[in-house]
Amino acid sequence: MIIGSAGSVGHDMMYQIACMGLPIKVIGADVDEEKGRFEVEESIHVAHNLGYYPDLSFLKINLFEIDETAELLKEHRPKVVCNLASLGSWWVTRLLPPDEYKKIGPIGPWLPNHLTLAHKLMQAVKKSGVDVKVVNGAYPDATNVVLSKLGLEPVCGGGNMDLGMSRVKRIVAREMGVPYRSVQVYGVGHHGTYYTARMDGPYWVKILVDGVDVTDRFPNEKINRLYVEAGYGAPGQFKSAIVDQMRTASSFLKHVLAVYYDTGEVHTCVTGVAGLPGGYPCRLGETGAEVVLPGISHEEAVRINEEGGRIDGIETIKDDGTVVFCEENVEYMREVVGYECEELKPRDSEERAKELNKLLMKLYDKYNVEK
Repeated sequence: MIIGSAGSVGHDMMYQIACMGLPIKVIGADVDEEKGRFEVEESIHVAHNLGYYPDLSFLKINLFEIDETAELLKEHRPKVVCNLASLGSWWVTRLLPPDEYKKIGPIGPWLPNHLTLAHKLMQAVKKSGVDVKVVNGAYPDATNVVLSKLGLEPVCGGGNMDLGMSRVKRIVAREMGVPYRSVQVYGVGHHGTYYTARMDGPYWVKILVDGVDVTDRFPNEKINRLYVEAGYGAPGQFKSAIVDQMRTASSFLKHVLAVYYDTGEVHTCVTGVAGLPGGYPCRLGETGAEVVLPGISHEEAVRINEEGGRIDGIETIKDDGTVVFCEENVEYMREVVGYECEELKPRDSEERAKELNKLLMKLYDKYNVEK
C-alpha cells in the first residue's frame, strides 16, 4: 500500500512499479480520491502500453481518522505500507524569495508537517494488530527517531542521503572510467548534509570498485569538489509547486521491494532505522532493518548523523520524543515566519502544523507566491 499515491513521490512510485512486470499487488491510497483514482488509471495505462498488466487499485484513506485507518489495514492486510503523506512537503519553503528561504529552509523546525500524519498512521498500525512493515517517507531522518521513542517505530525510510550516495557512485565511476555497476558505495549521513548543506557537511563513505576498496582515493573534500563540478551542488529555485521526484521515488521503491521480497540485501544508505537519526548502510528484509557498518563504529556513525541533524536545525531528540531545535533556527523562524517553538512535543505536532501552514500562507501572500 502506497499512502499519498496522488502526491509527487507517491504517483512516481506507482508509475515505476506499474512498469516493472513484478508479481505484486499494489493499493494506491490517498485522501484525494479524484486524483488518486486518476493516477492509478494512468499508471495502468502506461503499463499496458509497455506490455505489463499489474494488479493496481485505489483506496481512499484519511490518516486523521485513526480508527478508520486501522479498520482498512485489518481489511486489506498489506505486507508493506509506504507512507508518503505530509501536511507540507519539503519544497513549500523553496517557493519563497531566496533570502528568506536561506533563513528558514532547514527542514527541522517544519517537522510538524511530516511527523503528524506518520504518527497517526503508526498509531493505526498498532491498533489494527496487523503485522505490517512501514517504510516512512515523511522526513524519516528525524520523524522515525521520534516515533521509535514512542514505541511506534517504522522499519525505515528512503531518499535523502541515499540520493547523495547514488550521485557519489556516478562520480566515482566517471572519475575511474569504469561502468556504474562496478562501483559499490556504503554511506552514513543525514538529510542536513545531503540536502541543506549540499554535501558540504559531515558524512562517511566507503567505496569499492570491482570489490577493491578505493575509499582513500576519494576523501570527502575531493568528493565535495567533484559533486559541485558535476552540477549536483546547485541549489536551484522552484518557480512552482510542480516537482519531479523520480529519483526519490526509486530510492523508496527499492527499500519497499527489499522488505516485500525479503531480499536481505545490504543497501547503500537507509534513513530512519533502529531509532537512529540520519542514514546508515542496512540489510533489509521482511523482518525489518539491520544496520551494517563496514569500517566505522556505531558511535561515530551516530555522531556524524547528529551533526547533520544540527544543519537541519535539530539540536537533539529527547528520550520522550521531544525535539529540541537549534537556537539559530528558532530565531530565524521567529523573525521570518513569526513562529515560536524551541521544543516540539509529539502530542503538539498537529496543532503546530496548523499554525505553521497558516503562517506560511501569510508569507505566500506577502511575496505573491502562487498557492
